Amino acid sequence: MSSKNGGPQYVRASLISVVLTAVAITVNHTYTLGTGALVLGAALVVVPTILLMWFRKTESKAALIGYLLINAWIVVGFGLLKGLWDTTFRLFLGTLLSSLSTAFPKPVVGTFAFEISGILTFIGSWFVLYYAVRLLLASEVWGARMSTFSSRGQAWVATAAALGLAVAVSGYVWADRDVWTAPPNGIVKIGVIVPTDGPYAILGNSFVKAVQMAKDDLRNTKYRYELVIRDSGPDPVKAEAVIRKVITEDKVDAIVGGISLIGQVTKPYATRARIPHTCVCTVASIGDGAYNFTNIPSPEAEGALWAQEARQRGIKRIALITQDYPSINNHVKALKIEAARVGLVVTNEQTFAESVHDFTAIIAQAEVSQPDVYYVEALNPGLDLLAQQLTDAQIHNVASVVAPSLSDKTELFEGMWYTDSNLREMAFKQRFEEKYPGTRFATHMMPYAYDDLNMIVQAFERGQNPAVYLRNIRIYDGTAGTLTKQLGSGNFTSTPAVWVIANGKPTLAANR
Repeated sequence: MSSKNGGPQYVRASLISVVLTAVAITVNHTYTLGTGALVLGAALVVVPTILLMWFRKTESKAALIGYLLINAWIVVGFGLLKGLWDTTFRLFLGTLLSSLSTAFPKPVVGTFAFEISGILTFIGSWFVLYYAVRLLLASEVWGARMSTFSSRGQAWVATAAALGLAVAVSGYVWADRDVWTAPPNGIVKIGVIVPTDGPYAILGNSFVKAVQMAKDDLRNTKYRYELVIRDSGPDPVKAEAVIRKVITEDKVDAIVGGISLIGQVTKPYATRARIPHTCVCTVASIGDGAYNFTNIPSPEAEGALWAQEARQRGIKRIALITQDYPSINNHVKALKIEAARVGLVVTNEQTFAESVHDFTAIIAQAEVSQPDVYYVEALNPGLDLLAQQLTDAQIHNVASVVAPSLSDKTELFEGMWYTDSNLREMAFKQRFEEKYPGTRFATHMMPYAYDDLNMIVQAFERGQNPAVYLRNIRIYDGTAGTLTKQLGSGNFTSTPAVWVIANGKPTLAANR
């Protein structure tokens, strides 16, 4: 190793840059590879260290070439592709583009550690490249051959780098833009993904029938619309395989789905496939405003209306008995915030697991707090078991959000009031029940599923990329009332209504 250009200095600097960049790569890939990222990181540290030490001792061309090849892998494979294209461009250039036009999706932002490690991978790769070149110039093996590399040559390299960056930016802009593509053979395939059994039987079956009804109502369309209906099952882990198949094998052009647990699994798959996914879900984070959109009254809207109705009924004290479940927890959280704002007092709060069937102790504890109303919310079978045990305890001052409409024994909730989705016309519900007499109408699900399919159809009929079309919608006249969506948001909002169980059936309070 020649020392005239500080060879040993560049050996150390080169190895340090490789090691530090390998650390950033390891942290970043932990989110995708798990513990396997440690193996990758170890390889990126140990192998180049061995090759560089071998080169220092023997001046072996093979060792130097091997070391430089790993440097090239780090620079190109991780620095440029992962660090620059997938992270730095996505965060900074992607954000800029999405602010200029809805044709560009809002970038999906991960955790701070994931994103910063990606940026550091890009930065570190440039140090790896710089010191690899300095090491090469300082070596007796290649230094002499490269000593004629003039300032003019360096200027050419700088110019080529600038042009390369410009090409990369242009390529990213071109690749990131969502454009309209007419469906092949004039067929649009829309995936319909919901669980249709167990605690979701009423919701899921109502959802599927609503989408089918929306398709049957289409008239004189340019394209033919095919539904790819798949039962995801209630388990999110098992649902992933179903969702993957719908996208990769069935190759759907869009997805309409329901149930937050399944929507959370669908979200990353829709994003990677760059197809719109509408979800009748209460978990707002599913709606990223890029490819994923939720459509249902927000928990905050439900909570505000519930608290308003409670005050009008003279209620001041509330006991909460609810199942531990994401959408229910969101309802409870919003209700508690609104209750505190308007001066309602939560006298007792108890949350139970899905496995609980005996509510005697829970009811007794809530009763001691002397509430004016018992707020209950759960999925079946727990919902009806809880209602029966409340009835047995002679407790009838019960209210909720959504839950009574999902009961298989609505007579247990006779006279109970709750908030749920509105309906523009009750004739819509009647038409559904006439068309599908064996399917329960789930107000919380059905109108939004109907609207979701129609919004996607409208995009294709107007010759617009469906994801871009959904991003641009601000107001939509839906079957459950007017839907609104803020610029950049992925959540359609609507106003709920107060319902009452009358004669064993859900009835709008205004229509009593």
